[in-house]
Amino acid sequence: MPEIDLTDAASLPEGALKAFPTPDEGPEVLLVRHEGEIHAFAAHCPHYGAPLAKGQLVNGKIVCPWHHACFRVKDGSLCEPPALDDLPAFAVREADGRVLVLVPEKPAASTDDPNATPTAEVGGTPPADAPGAPADARTFVLVGGGAAGQYAAQTLRHEGFAGKIVLVSADEKAPYDRTKLSKPYLAGKAKAAALPLREPNFYEKHRIDFQLNTRATGFDLARQEVQLEGRPPLRYDQLLLAPGGAPNRLPKLPGHDLAGVLPLRTQADADAILAATKDAQQVVVIGSSFIGMEAASSLVGEGRVVTVVAQDKVPFARVLGPEIGAMFRALHEEKGVHFEAEAEVTALLGEAGRVTGVQLKTGRVLPADAVVLGVGVRPATEFLKEAFSLEKDGGLAVDTYLQAADNVYAAGDIARFPLGAPAVPTRIEHWRVAQQHGRTAARNMLGRQEAFTAAPYFWTQQYGKSLRYAGHAEKWDEIIYHGDVAKQDFLALYVLDGRIVAGASMNRDAAMIHFAERLEQGQLPAPADVHEGMDWALTSN
Repeated sequence: MPEIDLTDAASLPEGALKAFPTPDEGPEVLLVRHEGEIHAFAAHCPHYGAPLAKGQLVNGKIVCPWHHACFRVKDGSLCEPPALDDLPAFAVREADGRVLVLVPEKPAASTDDPNATPTAEVGGTPPADAPGAPADARTFVLVGGGAAGQYAAQTLRHEGFAGKIVLVSADEKAPYDRTKLSKPYLAGKAKAAALPLREPNFYEKHRIDFQLNTRATGFDLARQEVQLEGRPPLRYDQLLLAPGGAPNRLPKLPGHDLAGVLPLRTQADADAILAATKDAQQVVVIGSSFIGMEAASSLVGEGRVVTVVAQDKVPFARVLGPEIGAMFRALHEEKGVHFEAEAEVTALLGEAGRVTGVQLKTGRVLPADAVVLGVGVRPATEFLKEAFSLEKDGGLAVDTYLQAADNVYAAGDIARFPLGAPAVPTRIEHWRVAQQHGRTAARNMLGRQEAFTAAPYFWTQQYGKSLRYAGHAEKWDEIIYHGDVAKQDFLALYVLDGRIVAGASMNRDAAMIHFAERLEQGQLPAPADVHEGMDWALTSN
């Protein structure tokens, strides 16, 4: 294919991200000028297809505006999830004041398709099963087929590990995008085919041995063996524990085991909710957690009345504060969701073994054709009780390298790890953090001794409105607001002990990207120095 003349070189200033169409409905091209040199890439993030021209160039990284996947500007290589692949790069040159780009006839995928097969190893490392790869007799076992386990498996191969990888998962399916379940999947906007993180041939190509629908029941530290339900023990040289969380099911509540009372954690759970609510007229969501509220936003409408029963007056008050919680409640009410706030469920009522109502402490009974439980999760660590002293909440303490014991690492929802400076033991249930844990743990299983220093980041989307959150604040002394929370256009800064420790935003993507970078670099300003309209960018790009 001949070179494409995209633009005048003078129109591309230093640090700019600009997207350009190509002839004959070809792919858009993203041009970036960094340190005087122009680079060309596919214009959309390989995670969900976000337009990268709306992102930011920060410290030599292109940052996606939606979920903060990062790519090195020098070559497009992936440096931060939730994307799984490099950003396709194209040959580019300047001539006679013009920018000329060579785009292949079939460029590598850079779309919202999570099944896209990677075009290259991250960082250019050849596959471990390539001819000439060194023999390695070691076996690395990964317990958990979620975000952390999947990312650890691909990182091991990307880092050149040539030994055996065994991924043990209690789920019946290979790793899939759990973040879609409560959002587009329940809303009918994403099909089952869009959920898997990888095509099956990815795992075959990289010699990742799956043992699906297999539950770990314990392990022997001295013998370095994992006990499996119904299977022989599995010996490991290095072990990653990343079993994730188990949804709370309210076992002490009368009627908790009625048909139609459903948790939401797995794809099977989501399928059961879709089946139970297909012809339902009354749906009750117990709990105003992020999962509960996302489920409510996905299920309301189409003849269904959705009622949320919550202990708090507004959703997310303990995580985001009452002002943002009130905004989300108003948004849900505008869309037809009903609230029973500051309420307590005393029983689930049923007929012929199926739920028909939710009884409140006041005596009121809410009719229910289906009940969705959004009352949080707990670490899935029952099988670790004999080997470890678990934390009060069931978490497993690890050091800054995510190590729990000799040859044993933990990642994701179960890991209580040192966060920030000063280091505070923290357990975080975020998809992106789990992926970052998986990467760091994998490298340390290979002997790298790499400390985990990433700043936590998560997002929620309800009715097409997205909130981004960076940092971690279990409590705060004050919240500084820039913008208008009620209009869903704001940046909220959480202050504890005279320091900004977290931020939440809507419609402030550029500011949030730079805020997250400052947070990770330890370069946030003092609360007294922040003001509406300030430039959050660090001086160096």
